[in-house]
Amino acid sequence: MKLYKTIFLSALLAFGFTACQDKDIEVSEAVLAPASESDITGALTGNDYVWTWNPVSGMDMQVSVYIGGTLNASEIVSDGRYVHRNIDTNVEYTYVFKLTDGKNLSTGVVKHYTRHGASQVTGIMMSQLDKEGGYDAKVEWTPSADAASVIFSATNGTRTIDRVFTDGEESYLIADVNYGEEWNVTLTAENAEGKSLPATATLRIGKTAIGFLSIYPTPDDLLRNGDDDEASAWLWLQGEYPSASFVYFGDIHAVADLDAYRVLFWMRDLEGVDENAVWDFPSVVLDATPAVREWYKNGGNLLLWSHATPYIAALGRLDTDMLRTNDRSINAGMGGWNGDTWRMAVTLHPGSRFKKDFSTHPIYKGLETTENDRVKLIAFKGPGWTEDHNCLFFNIPSVLTGIGNQEEACYNKITEEYGIYPLGVWDSQIDWVSQLNVWEAQQGNTEFAGTVLCIGNGGCEFSLRNADGSADISAYPSNNIYQANVLTLAKNSLEYLKTR
Repeated sequence: MKLYKTIFLSALLAFGFTACQDKDIEVSEAVLAPASESDITGALTGNDYVWTWNPVSGMDMQVSVYIGGTLNASEIVSDGRYVHRNIDTNVEYTYVFKLTDGKNLSTGVVKHYTRHGASQVTGIMMSQLDKEGGYDAKVEWTPSADAASVIFSATNGTRTIDRVFTDGEESYLIADVNYGEEWNVTLTAENAEGKSLPATATLRIGKTAIGFLSIYPTPDDLLRNGDDDEASAWLWLQGEYPSASFVYFGDIHAVADLDAYRVLFWMRDLEGVDENAVWDFPSVVLDATPAVREWYKNGGNLLLWSHATPYIAALGRLDTDMLRTNDRSINAGMGGWNGDTWRMAVTLHPGSRFKKDFSTHPIYKGLETTENDRVKLIAFKGPGWTEDHNCLFFNIPSVLTGIGNQEEACYNKITEEYGIYPLGVWDSQIDWVSQLNVWEAQQGNTEFAGTVLCIGNGGCEFSLRNADGSADISAYPSNNIYQANVLTLAKNSLEYLKTR
């Protein structure tokens, strides 16, 4: 067990632990006597830190966990044992233990623990590679700078592969995987001080087909009559994935009509309408929705772009009224010339109290970031005709969890319990957990086994119009100097969903 130090509340206050934003630590006379400091002991067990003490008759224990003075978790424990799961390396955790009779609290006993070792591997991504007579599975990752080695383990439940990499390797090929297998991969960094938390990824070997959803019966109808961004998205997809299918909503009558597809991509872009039109899906979409919903429940994955993002509520994954009645930014105007460069933040840093870095998520692979002391940014739109079609939502994590938008506990609960992961926000919104701008909805605590990626950022246009406002319908439009970043985001998103 690593060394931990103990101090009482008075010493804690004397040393200025005043950044805590919770009433667990305050100058007030406690009604109950504290627990015995020497009775509370801890030990690292696997990746968890386990605290134990002798229970006091008629009392429970309130255990609060802080990181850098910010409340991370709080729990009432009755059995003399508290397990802090998945302890990260090189982070000092502060624990406050208070006895409670259900109404009153004792003075806090404060303990600290830091798990030393290598930093966690990041950017882990898996992909299925077709070959003559079968498939391989490729695993890619970014090793941590302080790792001396990376311990690799992969299994499909019956076949297991174990390797130790010591030369900075960043990929491994699992040869001869079979259709229907689910491969689970774990990578753990290690140095002389200890091991990191494991990084994990899962890949289901199976169908890889992509379907492009449209309200238009045929591609020709879309190109003649559809929005320029929708048409350009189809042309791009057709060029990148020649086997991708055009899927007319009107041809979807039963879940069997979608069985061939691993991913459905719907790019929807409306112009010159009010917000109600964004929520009012055409009848051809609504008629198909029961089948799409069933396919999604069964594990189908969706990429929803621009004004398609509210479709996640029509599918039942989130409540429509909740999205419509909370703060949001939904624009569907005609746009105009804008000379700015639009960059999206891929870091949260709420109140400078904790930080979440999304830049290593697979959807951002290969995209260059700029960075300052608080945030990482990716440019998606340069000067040009800007439609400004944001379709994003505020406060939803806080509404769902009941926890404040600047609390790390809010982020932890919305991701771990609800399966909702913020992945990108406006650069002015890094101080809150609240904005669902670019975001992911995994299964979480729902019946939907599939994964949805929502790209609601107004800078991620597939086709910027010409300077005079006329449409530029092309697979690879040239009006945006950062167009390659938009298309890379789209391809990474599809490839990621093909692993889910």
